[in-house]
Amino acid sequence: MRAVGMVGQNGREIAQEFLRMNEGTVRCFHITPEKPLAPKLDMLVVSEALPVLEQAIMALSKEGFLVVNADDKKIFAYLPPGSKLITYGFNNKASVTASSVTDDGLQVCIQRAFTGLGGSTCDPQEFPVNVSSSTESALGAAAAWVVL
Repeated sequence: MRAVGMVGQNGREIAQEFLRMNEGTVRCFHITPEKPLAPKLDMLVVSEALPVLEQAIMALSKEGFLVVNADDKKIFAYLPPGSKLITYGFNNKASVTASSVTDDGLQVCIQRAFTGLGGSTCDPQEFPVNVSSSTESALGAAAAWVVL
């Protein structure tokens, strides 16, 4: 079972969406200033730059991925060089973005191929995601899902 950490005010929403997409095959940890510790993480999803991010990155395994909101430029100052990084957001340079948004979902677009956890390759593609929370949270969860 993979361990995934979430950093940011909407980290709980991202975790709920992510767990819904993965049907209990992962353990999620919402990392906050009040709860900064987590076990070794396979992935860290970062929706915004917070001081606790430095501690959270230290919990990331050597093979772990950072899934980062490309729309918050402050996050990049915290990231160590050579990180395995996948970006998401509404920024057209993000690896995972939304090509369209409706009232009940979004069309997720993977902009470029990458190798995810376990060595699986994810090719450019689009797929629909039903949204039960904010669009930004669903996009973050979808980006983490494709890395698995």
